[in-house]
Amino acid sequence: AVPNATLGFPGRPANGGSNPRFYEFDDGVTRLVKWHPSSHGAKACYNELVASRLGQLIGAPILRGGVVYVPDEIIPADHRPIGAVAGFHFGVTRMEGENFVPVQHYTEIENTSELPFAAVHLAWLAVADQEGHNQYLQRLEIRREGYPPAMTKRFKLVDMGQMFGGAAWTAASVSAVPPAYALPGHLAAKLTLEKLAAAINAVKGLPAGAIQACFADCPDEWNIPADDKPSGAARAIAAAAQVEQIIRTGNPAIQ
Repeated sequence: AVPNATLGFPGRPANGGSNPRFYEFDDGVTRLVKWHPSSHGAKACYNELVASRLGQLIGAPILRGGVVYVPDEIIPADHRPIGAVAGFHFGVTRMEGENFVPVQHYTEIENTSELPFAAVHLAWLAVADQEGHNQYLQRLEIRREGYPPAMTKRFKLVDMGQMFGGAAWTAASVSAVPPAYALPGHLAAKLTLEKLAAAINAVKGLPAGAIQACFADCPDEWNIPADDKPSGAARAIAAAAQVEQIIRTGNPAIQ
């Protein structure tokens, strides 16, 4: 059982190269839906799902998402030309906020302790297309006694569609772990090896079974080749053991 969409919202989000759209679901949650198949590749939704699961294992500041179902009869007419079809897709809870602007927002965020986990997550999974975008400033209103409500501001990673370097990886292409990963420059500038240590150890300490479980389950309709799931898991397990050297080699300025 997965959340089922009950209402599609006309229009489009301010950003989103894969043409996601907002839908309300039968559990009362509004989610941003990323479509399968995606304009970015056949594995984009699978990558999002797996990376979200893996990120949760280490407490990375990543969107918590899952499989959702959108029935044909509630898809608005203006969603269909951009790839909206009935079926199983990837959805994340709608966030209020804006694209992360380093020169402005680093002084505002309150989850700086999670930045090392964001960096290690990106390097571990070799997530492409991260320099200069695909980070988000989440503004979350917290209801407390008195007025006005408190507002939290948090750094979030928002697009894992190009895990393992892209959305078209295969069992063969992920057989070897790349020796280096260059972090987004603004993120690398905030980090030291000492700050990264806890996040590196969290990844290296993950049981193989926990990693494998993140790759195992997805809708049959996504047509993920049977060999790709264990191969992707094997790549993540191998990269976990090497993640410190991957970061050191790709980011020599981090000391």
